Amino acid sequence: MRWIPCHRRPDRSLHIHGKPMMLCARCTSVLLGYAISPIMVGFHIKTSYFWIVVLLLPLLIDGYTQLWKWRKSNNVLRLLTGFSFGIGQALLISNIVWFLVEILK
Repeated sequence: MRWIPCHRRPDRSLHIHGKPMMLCARCTSVLLGYAISPIMVGFHIKTSYFWIVVLLLPLLIDGYTQLWKWRKSNNVLRLLTGFSFGIGQALLISNIVWFLVEILK
């Protein structure tokens, strides 16, 4: 899993039976959000780009405010914002796939 750019810090990772997972909480939940992408493409789900941005923003706000040391995040917030981001990117991928399908007909 070294190809995934994740810091893998144990204090920011979920723990199973006392052992930290291979990825941090945020990366784990982003990947879970990505797992929905084939479903969205398969069911021809398209959404407004406004809602995609709304789903992407929480992670960006959480990540940057933490990076700039304005506040500290926690694993629950990382899970929620990461999952939202993953779903937003899955919707973006679905929109792009179906846009390409329509123009290549």
